[in-house]
Amino acid sequence: MNTKTAVSVTLNQANIQFVEKIAKKEKKSRSEIIDYALEVYRKFRLRNDVIAGFKDQTEEDVLDAMSDFRDYFNLVGR
Repeated sequence: MNTKTAVSVTLNQANIQFVEKIAKKEKKSRSEIIDYALEVYRKFRLRNDVIAGFKDQTEEDVLDAMSDFRDYFNLVGR
């Protein structure tokens, strides 16, 4: 379930103008634009955290871990 909660935030003027411009252009609410931006940023951070974790492993460890992903990708059809 995707519940929503009202919050109050303070943004700098340039970001407000950007959000309002995109919201008007795409005919979406400012909340939708900000929520999407946060979702993209969250995924970006997760990706970077995963990459950083792999950097700490040896090449052999990474190849072993990725072998399971190859099976997964074959199952889901990439």
